[in-house]
Amino acid sequence: MPHLTCPDCDLIVELPTLREGQRAFCPRCRHLLTHRGHRALERSTAFALAGLVFLILANVYPFLSFRASGREQVMTLLQSAQELYRNGSEVLSFFVLAFIIIVPALIILSLLLVLIPIILKRRAVIGHRLWARFIFTLGPWSMVEVFILGVLASLTKIASMATIVLGLSFWAYVAFTLCFLIAVSGLDRYQFWRIILPQRSAPANIGRSAASQGLANCHICTLTSPVERHHCPRCGAGLHLRIPNSLQRTLSLLITAIVLYLPANLLPITHTDQFGNVLDSTIMGGVLLMWEHGSYPVALVIFVASIMVPLAKLGSLIWLCWSVSRKETRLLRQRTSLYRITEFVGRWSMVDVFVVAILVALIQLGGILTIRPGPAALAFSGMVIITMLAAESFDPRLIWDKLEEKTRDE
Repeated sequence: MPHLTCPDCDLIVELPTLREGQRAFCPRCRHLLTHRGHRALERSTAFALAGLVFLILANVYPFLSFRASGREQVMTLLQSAQELYRNGSEVLSFFVLAFIIIVPALIILSLLLVLIPIILKRRAVIGHRLWARFIFTLGPWSMVEVFILGVLASLTKIASMATIVLGLSFWAYVAFTLCFLIAVSGLDRYQFWRIILPQRSAPANIGRSAASQGLANCHICTLTSPVERHHCPRCGAGLHLRIPNSLQRTLSLLITAIVLYLPANLLPITHTDQFGNVLDSTIMGGVLLMWEHGSYPVALVIFVASIMVPLAKLGSLIWLCWSVSRKETRLLRQRTSLYRITEFVGRWSMVDVFVVAILVALIQLGGILTIRPGPAALAFSGMVIITMLAAESFDPRLIWDKLEEKTRDE
């Protein structure tokens, strides 16, 4: 019977044959190891094809239009990044363009290049192993659903100023987002790699950690191999028993994120020029303004995503690093669950950056009303990206290592 190594606690688990709709969980930390969906590859391919069509349409037609004081401003999807570039925020412009168009497009294309030959029973495309790796390595950096939330928040913020018209591109991007999420979420990492490149993991003792047997779990394709191979024989990713210098790298990134958190919340995130009067707005100021205008749900979402989530993520990762350095053996499953939540929610903080991108691209009415990005926008996006990197550099298997040592000693 095949076995699988849990990526969160490093336990080697015997994997039974799954029927459609069944899931397999790690018995120690409750991590979802694999699930078998109904015709998962065919469904992912179909939605990926539909998503590609919708993404093309989303870049052809107008996205939003803004009408005020007898003037109209039409915005395309690309302009959400272009206007930031024209206003001197080149780095922020690249982040927005990458997270909402480039990365999702690469994931969709990679899916199609890998899956279509399999479904049609044709020869695999050149470099299909690299394309397959793209699907999973780029996944955390696709923020299409976060962007949609940012658009809705920005519309609520400016609805009282003027008339907003949703263009065909907006609805195409919403359809693309739904297709993209269904296509990607339907893929199970273990089942996917087992089909495209069948290969058995190295022999191992069930119920023990992989590291205690000199085995390393590939974080890309889930194959368990001897660590002395240095690279996974299936996907080519680097092998290591634990992420090198995990705690040191995580803490250094967290310190950088803390330094950026202060200007991100104290400096203005937007400059609004209305009839020559310039008004600077911070993140908290924008939340209070939306609350005063009665947009309570949006104000709450922005407050949680932009202020509470970054603080909670910083605090959680610092506590996890501290508990690992103290070699605590309590609350192992709870700490692992906290890490999973921390890793998942981090990118949702980018919603405020997308709000700024929409406002800057949409509200450019000359001397009547103009919005420009403030210095906090770059600091805030940098903080979000660095905390995401910190979560990726933290190795949750370190949480369970002391338990392994204690078990061996007994």
